[in-house]
Amino acid sequence: MKIKLLLLILILISYSAANSQELYDLNKSVSTALKNDLNLYTLENRIAIQEFNVKGAYGSLIPSLSLNGSWSRNNAFSKGGSIYQNGIPVQISDQSSWTNNLNLGVSTNVILFDGTANYQSISLEKQNLTILKTNYEKTKLDIVIKIYQRFFDVIKKQKIVETNTQNLSVAIEQLNRIKEYVNVGKKTQSDIYKQDVQVAQYELNVLTSKNEYEKSKVELLNSMYEDITKEYDVSSAGIEVPRSTDELNVIYVKYSDYEKLSTNALSTRYDYKSIIEDIKANEMKLSISKKNLFYPTLSAFGNYNISGNQFDKLVNNRILTFGLSLSYPIFQGFQRDISKQVNEVNVKQRKEDLSQLERNIRSEIKKAIYDLQTAYKQTEIIEKNIKSAEQDKLLSEENFKLGYGTLLDVQVATTNLNNLQIDRINYIYNFMISQKYLEYLAGIIKY
Repeated sequence: MKIKLLLLILILISYSAANSQELYDLNKSVSTALKNDLNLYTLENRIAIQEFNVKGAYGSLIPSLSLNGSWSRNNAFSKGGSIYQNGIPVQISDQSSWTNNLNLGVSTNVILFDGTANYQSISLEKQNLTILKTNYEKTKLDIVIKIYQRFFDVIKKQKIVETNTQNLSVAIEQLNRIKEYVNVGKKTQSDIYKQDVQVAQYELNVLTSKNEYEKSKVELLNSMYEDITKEYDVSSAGIEVPRSTDELNVIYVKYSDYEKLSTNALSTRYDYKSIIEDIKANEMKLSISKKNLFYPTLSAFGNYNISGNQFDKLVNNRILTFGLSLSYPIFQGFQRDISKQVNEVNVKQRKEDLSQLERNIRSEIKKAIYDLQTAYKQTEIIEKNIKSAEQDKLLSEENFKLGYGTLLDVQVATTNLNNLQIDRINYIYNFMISQKYLEYLAGIIKY
């Protein structure tokens, strides 16, 4: 009775401590990781910069306009002396004069035609922005699946701690019963010693599982980029845990269609989309490099300048110039031809990368289906083993009470059942982790 009261007090203390700590559920864990991830922050900055680049690309279509002006003041000095005019010496004094030079002008220039390369440059900058946004979404989902795996691992180990604690409580109750049997002469002192060893083993199991649970919480904190010394608790609220093999079978059947999952992955996965967008970008670069190589550039320009030596006479001298400029590159050290060839190679390489990624996606999905099937079969078999082990435990306990069996039989049957219960927890949560990973591979997970 005292032991039960002590356990109740410990549970209440643990509950009170848990309530005083910050509570993380799955959604909060994911949101925290997305908020703290530095890679996402970097991509957000790159997206903002690329939006400015798109704006700058539009500026290439607008005529440039420049205003320039200058002012200078010059001094001319000559030393005086004597000169002869018709044989007569003439004295000339020192000469010093100042003059002002004022210039003010405005100029403009615009590309009229360059093979539409300037228009394609805008499309290219937009395409680069699309690639960055696609990579941003891909990075988000990578973070989400990582948190899912870490969070389910924490919940799994939390359940194992609870199960080991319950097993310890049952072992302590069994020890008390044996002591009562010894007091009335039905059992021997050796049975107490044997059960003491069993209790000690369960205490070690509780300690070990608690340490594993705490380690998994540290891993979750690290994945969320939070302070790993932070005290917190987790909540499984909102997580639907399959309770029977029938529920597991429904999920397994739902995710066993390989072709359907592969088709969905190729149409929704952001890494696959990213390479497709990158191929489009490289094709645009190739088109631009060809036009720079084969097409001339036609530009229009205009200049208007006024000048004078005094501000009030600035408009006395005016020059207006306007016209067209045509340029065509004949030879520039193979630079433009090399640029075209490099872009051709990049397009071919990215297409090969796309084919390889498609093979990898199909392979990963196939293996993930097998992993899900294995997890399902493990759970299906463990349920049968648990039913058998429960009957063995009941039979051994009855035989022990009646004196037909030994304490060792009870301990073996109990240990076997407890191990199977721990295995069941592992298998169910491993099944859930496999399910989420398969959803990630198939492009089903959205956030």
